[in-house]
Amino acid sequence: MVRAMTVSARAKWLAVAISCVVAGSVWVGVSQGAPTVAVGSYDTTAQLFATVAGPGSGPFGTSLEGAAFDKDGHFYFVNTTASPGEPKLMGLDLATRKVSTLYTDSTSMLNCIGFDPHGTMYLCDLKGQKVVSFDRASHALTDVLTSVGGTPFVPNDLTFDPAGTMYVTDYQDTTGRIIQVDANGAKAPVTGLNHPNGITMNGDHTALWIDEDLSGTLDHVAWQLSSPASTTLAATLHKAAYLSLGANAYADSLTVDGQGNVYMAVYGTGEVLEFNAAGVQVGKVVFPESAPKVTHVAIQPGTRKAFATASGPGGGYVFTFPALAAAPAGMPNGG
Repeated sequence: MVRAMTVSARAKWLAVAISCVVAGSVWVGVSQGAPTVAVGSYDTTAQLFATVAGPGSGPFGTSLEGAAFDKDGHFYFVNTTASPGEPKLMGLDLATRKVSTLYTDSTSMLNCIGFDPHGTMYLCDLKGQKVVSFDRASHALTDVLTSVGGTPFVPNDLTFDPAGTMYVTDYQDTTGRIIQVDANGAKAPVTGLNHPNGITMNGDHTALWIDEDLSGTLDHVAWQLSSPASTTLAATLHKAAYLSLGANAYADSLTVDGQGNVYMAVYGTGEVLEFNAAGVQVGKVVFPESAPKVTHVAIQPGTRKAFATASGPGGGYVFTFPALAAAPAGMPNGG
């Protein structure tokens, strides 16, 4: 999700981009038994891999998002603030570092990428308030989800479980939700969130990690019994980490590696925070001051090569750094 560098400017941008949005305590344990990285054991500096976009012409400049690999290792990203007719969905050839334009139009504001188990690409259209699919043969978008419970929503990021269930963060102020979409339709198992932004499955696909950029938290969501007398599993949220990011910084998208370590992009201060599978911060990746808007991390399947989208006054960039552990081979990563 794109944010301005002050709260007031950020609110103004949201009002323009979204326009007609309708605003509409059980402990949760994290995965047990997963290998964890020791606290403070890993800090590094991101390296510039490629400059992929020039300075944006709009008031918020360039803001790249959605770094994602498909299961075959092809890398994609979006430019959320691209003007009409400018490239909005792009691919980057890692061997040649050449950028290819896959989609543009005059209306959409694309800000995430995700792949279902069949390899279909899905994107969030922030301005259109919908989730769309992308046909890589025809280069066309198709509406997939346009409302939830008869009310508009603001899709910010999405992820899939191995069964094909889609989970989407609904980026609203204090009325934010997690949207669950499966064969039975769409519902909101978690509500009352403060601008939920990033979302990803945990390492063993039994729970979700999300972050809320208004409250500055990393949250763990698991399906469990709410009490000893209960017989029905319910999605229950536990705030695993309270973040101290600074006045102009916001928690952005999340991804995980094959050992369950979590990578949180931080928009505004040029960082990626790293958490182990238990949700404890173990390190961070630092980006140059010229690229403070870090938004998404993706790890190349089968490797420890992490790539991140970042932007600044000079344009949009892809940076690289070594992940704590490899991503599973043959599976999408990032988004």
